[in-house]
Amino acid sequence: MGFKYFVEGLLAGWLGFGGEESAGASFLRFDGRPFSTDKDGILMGLLAAELMAKRGKAPDELYEDLAEALGRPYYLRKDLPLAPEAKAKLSRLTPEAVREKELAGEPILAVLTRAPGNGEPLGGLKVVTENAWFAARPSGTEDVAKVYAESFKGEAHLQEVLEAALALVARALA
Repeated sequence: MGFKYFVEGLLAGWLGFGGEESAGASFLRFDGRPFSTDKDGILMGLLAAELMAKRGKAPDELYEDLAEALGRPYYLRKDLPLAPEAKAKLSRLTPEAVREKELAGEPILAVLTRAPGNGEPLGGLKVVTENAWFAARPSGTEDVAKVYAESFKGEAHLQEVLEAALALVARALA
């Protein structure tokens, strides 16, 4: 997670924007050099103002347009308390640790422990179906695993995905 996964693209100029979970953001300047702030929100506020000026719509209206065109995502994150030993085990899981063939009623299409783009370790696990996914990774600062879940089939399905994800992680760590 974080800046280290998009710094190269920003520096090389093939990425124009990168953001991370804790609200940090980087953009390319007009001359192609990257600019980053330290999680202060100012850059994101400026982006919202530019979007409104250029598109004539508020950011929430633009989001609704995207959700209408691509499908509405439903998202949750839950922190799962873990002992340090379990955190270490989570960071070393392999795809073979997942024996399940389905997640929340859908066939599992991929189990990832490495990023598809560059092969870097995810430091956890990501499980993907046609309409949903979850990822679990240990926190670097707390004795918890962060479990992220998203569904394009609605809030009820999202709850199923999260419950299945928590059970799957528990079995994989047992």
